[in-house]
Amino acid sequence: QKATNTNKTTTMGGFHSKPKPKPTPKSSNPNATITPLDRAILDLKNSRDRLTKYRAKLALDATKLASRAKTLHSNNDTKMALQLLKLRRYKLQEADRVEEQLLNVLRMVDKISEKQNENEVISAMKRGKDALEILHKEVGIDDVLDLMDEVRDQSEVERRRRF
Repeated sequence: QKATNTNKTTTMGGFHSKPKPKPTPKSSNPNATITPLDRAILDLKNSRDRLTKYRAKLALDATKLASRAKTLHSNNDTKMALQLLKLRRYKLQEADRVEEQLLNVLRMVDKISEKQNENEVISAMKRGKDALEILHKEVGIDDVLDLMDEVRDQSEVERRRRF
């Protein structure tokens, strides 16, 4: 007798096997640490995403409430329609508050990036100043004057050879 397989799965193990764990992405820098600034930026961006989703949900709810109120009003249930319109107004006010919070979060993210850029510019200017100091120590004014005299002397020698 042959046993028939009633299980229609195509992989071995079917429903009884465990899903394979997905490999976790490894950081390019194993010594990288998350700074408080990085954490703050990440938290702000997560807040921005949550607020955006919440704002979209409130807008959708307000639209649904308006259509339900219209339906109730056409069915002569104006009392319930007015209650739904009040709830819709509350949702719209909440959406306005969320919009203001979202703008504040976006401003904070922009200010942080602006300050990071300023810090990078300042540190680049410090490195440039240090490099110039090193170059000035390596090549003093006397060295430059001596070199210019030597070049002038060589030019005179070359000019005399031509004549």
